[in-house]
Amino acid sequence: MHILFVCTGNTCRSPMAAAFLRRLVEDRALGWKVDSAGLMAMEGVPMTEHAAQALARRQVPAEGHAAKRLTREMLREADLVLTMSRSHRQALVDVFPELAEKVHTIYAFAHEVPEEEAQDVADPFGGGEQEYEACAEQLAALVDRAFARLLRESGAESGGGKGEGGGDTAEQAD
Repeated sequence: MHILFVCTGNTCRSPMAAAFLRRLVEDRALGWKVDSAGLMAMEGVPMTEHAAQALARRQVPAEGHAAKRLTREMLREADLVLTMSRSHRQALVDVFPELAEKVHTIYAFAHEVPEEEAQDVADPFGGGEQEYEACAEQLAALVDRAFARLLRESGAESGGGKGEGGGDTAEQAD
């Protein structure tokens, strides 16, 4: 299983979501690949300090993150693409309509509701610690729900240690 999180700059929301899911995947010793990218990312930019601190307060590792701009290849390789907003999803579906079935907002996927009912994950970029904490709390809850759904749908719920995608690792740097 290969899950890709997408936001705008790949310095706040999508790397935080990826870090939360990566920890869950590693705790279960699943062979899933978890990654993130941004629609308008500047390659190599580190995660924002507030995002890194919000993860650190939750003992979620996020060292070494470098922003990546989303590519067609990343989208094609992913089994599931989770966006932070309806506008991110719509932008991807407009450009890559053939991939629409695997592109969802994280909210709609986690809550199993139609995309029209999805709520966006607010972008904390430029905000203070409070905005990043609120974003981290929302993402942690959404990722937990999404992970439960993925476990259920992949058959890995029993904790057998092997998920779909066998040889992939979840240790890749975001």
